[in-house]
Amino acid sequence: MKILNTDEIKNSLIEKLGGHKFTNKLLLLSKNPTSEVLYYKKAIIKRCEQFDIEYVDCEFTKESSEEILAYINSFDKEDGYIILAPFGEGKDLTLLKDNIEIKDLDAFTYKALGHAMDGSTERLPQTSRAIVRFLEEKYSSLKGKHIVISNKTTTIGKPLAMNLVTKYATITMITRHTADQKELIKNADIFISAIGRANFYDKSYFSEGMLVVDVGTTYLDGKIIGDVDYKSLEDMDIEVLTNKKGIGALTTLMLLESLI
Repeated sequence: MKILNTDEIKNSLIEKLGGHKFTNKLLLLSKNPTSEVLYYKKAIIKRCEQFDIEYVDCEFTKESSEEILAYINSFDKEDGYIILAPFGEGKDLTLLKDNIEIKDLDAFTYKALGHAMDGSTERLPQTSRAIVRFLEEKYSSLKGKHIVISNKTTTIGKPLAMNLVTKYATITMITRHTADQKELIKNADIFISAIGRANFYDKSYFSEGMLVVDVGTTYLDGKIIGDVDYKSLEDMDIEVLTNKKGIGALTTLMLLESLI
């Protein structure tokens, strides 16, 4: 097993952010946040403080969508926001998706998602954008690559799949109901997982020569654990981008980059 990292991309982002004077602020919006949300928010705040970016940390509890919308739109339109998912119980968020007016940094609104679905890499949700950037840095072309994605959300799986299709990759999306998952994954050139199930995928899912990109996060016993059981892959001829020095290391920096 060869473990990859995103250090080169990360360092270029840090240099870019360090050379910019930020005048707009970042809104961190959560509702009854989970442990994973709190972990991600803590990482964002740490980076904001590093680059002297003003931020507003707002945790909602029982507020209505109308009240939340009024609060968000009270800020300057050049300020940016991120809705940290899952946002409460994740019920109908249509009012917010249709009417938020300030800068959408994570493709939450239908308008931003439309741009992302049309092939705009810059308008992708940040996790998807980080994955695309990593793949483009690694490969001169994704044309003809068979990529299997285990995630169907609007923050990762769906926009990522549509973007990679515009780059002429062949995409297969799987869910827990997909038949013959192991065979589908084994026959892929690249496997991307973001299901949030600790150590779920072991060596029985993979074949030699693959690239595995683990974007999964499960907060367990004070640690963030990925979807892939790396220990079981130690004797395989396989490349792995782990959840520790991989996409997670880029997502927060790329979120702040979108404020520029």
